Amino acid sequence: MDLLQKQSYGLWYSFLIEKLIDWQEAKPNNKDLKNCVKAITEIGILSSQLITEVDVLTKKVDLIRNEKNKEIQKLRQELKQYEI
Repeated sequence: MDLLQKQSYGLWYSFLIEKLIDWQEAKPNNKDLKNCVKAITEIGILSSQLITEVDVLTKKVDLIRNEKNKEIQKLRQELKQYEI
C-alpha cells in the first residue's frame, strides 16, 4: 500500500467510524449500531496489524535480496580471479 492509499484508507475509516459513533449516540439502545461500531473497530485493528506485517515482511525481503546480491557480487569477483 503506497502513501496515498494509506491516507485515503485512514480518511475513509475515520469518516466511517465517526458516523457510526454519531449514530450510536443518537440511538444508544440500537444493538445493531453498537455491533457495527465494534465490528469496524475490530476491522481497523486487524487492518492496521496486516499493514504493519506487510511493511515488516517487505523490509525483510529487501534486506535478504540485498544480502543475496552482495554475495553474488562477491562470488563473481572470486570467479574472476580464477579466470585466465
